[in-house]
Amino acid sequence: PFSRGAALNLGTREIAPGSDPVLFFCDVDIEFTTDFLQRCRFNTARGGQVYYPIVFSLYNPAYGPVTPGQGVSKAKGFWRAFGYGMTCVYKSDFDRVEGFDEIQGWGGEDVILYETFIRSGVRTVRSPDRGLFHIYHPKHCNETLPQDRYVSCMSTKAVTEASHEQLGLLAMKHGIISE
Repeated sequence: PFSRGAALNLGTREIAPGSDPVLFFCDVDIEFTTDFLQRCRFNTARGGQVYYPIVFSLYNPAYGPVTPGQGVSKAKGFWRAFGYGMTCVYKSDFDRVEGFDEIQGWGGEDVILYETFIRSGVRTVRSPDRGLFHIYHPKHCNETLPQDRYVSCMSTKAVTEASHEQLGLLAMKHGIISE
């Protein structure tokens, strides 16, 4: 079974012993700029601070223009304040909290790590970052997930399709609501 946490933990164990780089954990559906990487380093402090940037999530391109290189706007996407998967942290701090929980299936390991840092007394910097984009892709939510994670997956799926305005126009076009 899939475990994002297990895969990321495995990757960190491959880092040379004694080195303490800044780690940037992200998903494969993320695009980022070199300016973002500078902020990742700047907002991370060994032994005391981790950076949890808020990613700009692009809507389904079937409903409007969503090219990441052209900046952010309400028509293109939204700030994904509920996501904690993008993390900048020194390896020593990551190791000190024993890394990611290795839960199976979609979601949760990132929130657990964030909460672990909060409880450990490490300062967390949380801020929207204009250099970090989540690229839209279809999402499948497996019905065999625990109920709370299935509902979370379906909620994420629902809010990432299009803006309220785009969905309203689409509903009017298809006669779901009257004009």
